[in-house]
Amino acid sequence: MKFYIKQNKVLFVATILVSVIASLGYVFMAILLQQLLDIAVGKDMQQFIRMVLFSIFYFAVLGIFLYLQSLLSKKVICKIIRQIRSDVFRGTVNHSIEDFNKKNTADYISIITNDVKMIEDNFLLPLFEVVQYAVIFTASFLLMIYFDIIVTICVIVAIAIMFLIPSFLGNSLEKRQQKYSSKLADFTVSLKDILSGFEIIKSYSMKRYVVQRFNKENEETISSKYSVDRLLALNEGVSSFLALMVQIVVLFLSAYFIITGRITVGTLLGMVQVSSNLANPLMMIFTNVPKIKSIQPIVEKLQSISKYSLSHSQKEHISSFDFCVCTKDLGFSYDKQKEVLNKINCTIEKGKKYVVVGKSGCGKSTLIKLLAGYYSDYAGTIKYDNRELDLLDRNDVAQLSSIIHQNIYMFDETIHDNICLHEDYPKEMIDNVVIESGLAEFISELPEGLLYQVGENGSNLSGGQKQRIAVARALIRNKPILILDEGTSAVDMQTAYDIESRLLEVDNLTLITVTHNLKAELLNKYDEIIYMENGSIKENGSFEELINTGSHFSEYFRLKE
Repeated sequence: MKFYIKQNKVLFVATILVSVIASLGYVFMAILLQQLLDIAVGKDMQQFIRMVLFSIFYFAVLGIFLYLQSLLSKKVICKIIRQIRSDVFRGTVNHSIEDFNKKNTADYISIITNDVKMIEDNFLLPLFEVVQYAVIFTASFLLMIYFDIIVTICVIVAIAIMFLIPSFLGNSLEKRQQKYSSKLADFTVSLKDILSGFEIIKSYSMKRYVVQRFNKENEETISSKYSVDRLLALNEGVSSFLALMVQIVVLFLSAYFIITGRITVGTLLGMVQVSSNLANPLMMIFTNVPKIKSIQPIVEKLQSISKYSLSHSQKEHISSFDFCVCTKDLGFSYDKQKEVLNKINCTIEKGKKYVVVGKSGCGKSTLIKLLAGYYSDYAGTIKYDNRELDLLDRNDVAQLSSIIHQNIYMFDETIHDNICLHEDYPKEMIDNVVIESGLAEFISELPEGLLYQVGENGSNLSGGQKQRIAVARALIRNKPILILDEGTSAVDMQTAYDIESRLLEVDNLTLITVTHNLKAELLNKYDEIIYMENGSIKENGSFEELINTGSHFSEYFRLKE
């Protein structure tokens, strides 16, 4: 948090300065009250009029500083929260695909929303309150000495007892805050999971189950919050009691000293006012200090994400590949237990067209994700022109290929935005990819054309329309490698055939297609068929070479016909 305070040090210092002035002005109201009562007891009308005029001016200036204090504190908090959210989000999108998938998406949402809100509520707001009330307490304490030293000594004893409270509650509160943060993340994950499956819930009459599940998660989250609130309530209750004791001590001692003639009635009023300025600030300080301490684990979690960056030190930059991408003895496992790929050896030559086929679960999609640099924790080697993938900048590798997945994600924006992804392309290029992807007829029927809003994750589109947009999205970038991971499975057979045929005719494009749809006319156009079984490449070659032999592929092909 020190970093963000330094980033806004001018505004932060100005806020503190205004807060100090406003707090001092608030404290010295006690002297006004003392003098006003003494003037009233003395029945001095001239002094009374002067006091009234001065008080009007005094309270007007004080009101201005109180307003500035509130305004500036809110402004600096808004700036810091904005910066924290931006840094956490930037750190999130800096993650590699591999690292990002280690957490549920809802975890990131909870961190950016719930945890950042906790920073505001349990750190920034309490911090300014502690500064404000510390000034009020210090000034009131000095003023109390000015009024009477004996009363001040009695107040010090009560304050010493109050100092013990935060030390007893701080550690427990920190642990409960951390647990509550985790529970909020779990709640967000569960809620996202339920709402993402809304169609399944309605189709399979799961309403009763999901309501019970939600209520259970909601109850556990509220219970975790209440465990924090319960400790805060204990802290506030004890602090309030001791603060009240301070005021009672001051009131009875002051009354006794009036009887003995030690102080005036005006001094009594001033001391009662000052005692409230001692007791209430102390109560607020000892309420807020545990909050500030308890938020440290949340701060550390936010910092770990904000400062995340891919390791680029000594990484070689790559802007293209000239010859081939090849693997040797490539192995991979998602859970370190079940092997998904085993000793994969293959070569993808630049400009050639490859189709990867095999039964579901044989490792086809995993292989192409590894070739595209999605994962780093693999066995064996992956090389781009004899340069080991692990030694290359992953961001550069990602720019070499476009992947069209079976499950296409659409942003809740226009068709144009989902194709261009907010990059500038000439209209001619956009028109060309619209035609090549088979979108032209669909777009011509829309009054808005390319400006048609697709809805949440393309809810206003059919599956085929979404995949056509994804094809256009990939084509317009003209990257050297294009990967179709079941990328035309949701379009009709003729459109799928047309799209693949066009892609197969692009001379400088390295095409890798993963598919279950086996059409001899298309397979014959590929330079090489890679047939996989159980995480291994069983055989590879041209369609003519494999279909005319008693190969594993020929058996698979005839079963699929």
